[in-house]
Amino acid sequence: MKKFSLQNGKKRFAIIGLLIFFGFGTVFLRLIWLQVIQNEELARRAANQVTGKVTKYSPRGAILDCNGEELAVSIMSKSLYVDPVEMQDNPTKKGEKPERDVKRLAADLLAGVLQMKADELYSDFTTEARFIWLKRTMEPKEAAEVERIIRENKLPGLHFLEESKRYYTKKSMAAQVLGFVGTDDNGLSGIELALDSVVKGAETQQQEVVDALGRPMGDSGFNKARPQKMASVYLTLDSKIQFVLEDALDKAMKDTKAASAAVILMDPNTGAILGMANRPSFDPNTFYKYPATSWTNRAVSTIYEPGSVFKPIVGVMGLTEKIITPTTMINDTGSIQIADRTIRNWDGEGMGLVPFQDVIKFSINTGMVQLGMQLGAQRMIDYSKKFGFGSVTGIELPGEEEGILYNPDHMYQPDIATMSIGQGIAVTPLQMLRAICAIANGGELLQPYIIDKIVMPDGRVLRQGQKKVVRRVMSEEVAAQMRGMMEQVVAAGGGKAAGIKGYRIAGKTGTAEKLAETGGYAAGKYIASFVGFVPADKPQYAMLIMLDTPQGAFYGSQVSAPVFRDTLQQILVAKGIQPSSSEGLPSFEQHVRNNPAVNSTVPPPAKMPQMEILADGKIKLPDFSGLDMRQTAELIQQGRLVLVPHGSGRARKQSQPPGTVVAEGTKLEIWFE
Repeated sequence: MKKFSLQNGKKRFAIIGLLIFFGFGTVFLRLIWLQVIQNEELARRAANQVTGKVTKYSPRGAILDCNGEELAVSIMSKSLYVDPVEMQDNPTKKGEKPERDVKRLAADLLAGVLQMKADELYSDFTTEARFIWLKRTMEPKEAAEVERIIRENKLPGLHFLEESKRYYTKKSMAAQVLGFVGTDDNGLSGIELALDSVVKGAETQQQEVVDALGRPMGDSGFNKARPQKMASVYLTLDSKIQFVLEDALDKAMKDTKAASAAVILMDPNTGAILGMANRPSFDPNTFYKYPATSWTNRAVSTIYEPGSVFKPIVGVMGLTEKIITPTTMINDTGSIQIADRTIRNWDGEGMGLVPFQDVIKFSINTGMVQLGMQLGAQRMIDYSKKFGFGSVTGIELPGEEEGILYNPDHMYQPDIATMSIGQGIAVTPLQMLRAICAIANGGELLQPYIIDKIVMPDGRVLRQGQKKVVRRVMSEEVAAQMRGMMEQVVAAGGGKAAGIKGYRIAGKTGTAEKLAETGGYAAGKYIASFVGFVPADKPQYAMLIMLDTPQGAFYGSQVSAPVFRDTLQQILVAKGIQPSSSEGLPSFEQHVRNNPAVNSTVPPPAKMPQMEILADGKIKLPDFSGLDMRQTAELIQQGRLVLVPHGSGRARKQSQPPGTVVAEGTKLEIWFE
């Protein structure tokens, strides 16, 4: 046994000291490595163990009419998805199997609520996928019931994600204009498609605290990202006008049994589209339940031969080229032979020598053909292009067609003749109305627009719709001459059915044979139309109505002109545009003379009456006494009734007394003084 020495003790102490020093040094260096050099990486790893990234969606921007009335809005709704790998219970003891089959149980419990077959759900639950959608954008009640089932039965693997769901507040109103969105919030048609990049909800990444399986833990999320608000789109459409148009189309479709229809109302002075409707239609809330043909916006995408509504355009060509004047005499023999083609008037009769203004007034084909032959192919095509035919108008709607024009180098004499009466070419309703608006406004071809403005959430206007003159297509003098001729069409010609007592109306009827899908014309099928503007001397509204294949009566003067009259009468009253003449109007004074006890002074009401909508959808009529025309029309439209006004001033008498219960669409006569 060695003797302990001081020297040996010092040596051992030094070794131990060095070991301790190096040990502490190693720990210290390790701490520096972890806390300083590796700090960010380790923090990221730690965060990833307790947090997960979740994509959050913000609601799609609203679409509103020109008065701020909501047409399409979005709310956040819950969508249900499943992670099949998570769908199992943890065993209570090591080595034991779970007591229940979670996947079978979940399939049986959820099938009824989700309106799916239990076996199909079970099939989804037994895959190896980590993410499967079960139902997108659920209704609140439906989502609440699913949440209850998951919570009470402690079903793992089922999760919700919030997504934007679109609601169209007025159902089928302006459906083809608004369009619709798919389940991924992608615009698929109409304004929804055209402005998808502007109104589509934004996606944001959000960190949330999760458990060991990556499941969100309650509401313990951090770094919460507030949903980003999107821009709102204001259209030039007026909901009240749109309702009148839609109601008129429904009636026209019922009365004429037409295959389809389109109507457009436009401000001829600015190019703003105030109303646009199509039939057949659909509800964009459930667009998938309707045939794709009902989604078509015929106002911009249907091409058809315009027929006689094109005659004022050819007349402008002749006036501009000084080939004719309104008083130039034309010999109408009832028919005219051009090469191998015989073109007849609609009734086959001739009127002899008539001024050109009567050619427009009575829609005389022979007179138009004579003018067309003098103009020639090149000038007719050049002018047509100048009026915008053969190219899109540029309106902010998808699917717009260009139409069809002849190549002037390939036009034969019969082609020139038929084009002069609006056949052989193809136009869209919007192209045709825009060209007529140039006559109404004094000669300016405008670019139609349907977006009034786009407003950001902070109130900043991203885009403002405004009048845009494409080019001048005629002089003011020529426009005035043609307006006068078109006014006579309604006052004393073929468009009498479009007349509104007290108002100066200018217009033109049109009846054209319908093109067959196999070429040529379809026997017995016609496109009936009417286009016009009011008041004729200072136009404020221009409108085109087109009915495709009406049954029975098919002339534009018979089926389309009355729609123009009934629609514009309501709009003029609603907007407070007074008649320019009282001639022919039923007079309230006559009523007073026949009833001496009636007091002729009608004071305004002390309080604005309300239109009462009953639970069954019927309407209880208020007392309209003392209301002016604008107030009366607004109340009438709230109840979706039809106003038949007499006279002007304030309401004095109504055809059905206050308190009467009527159905939607009921005609109500009101006398004003």
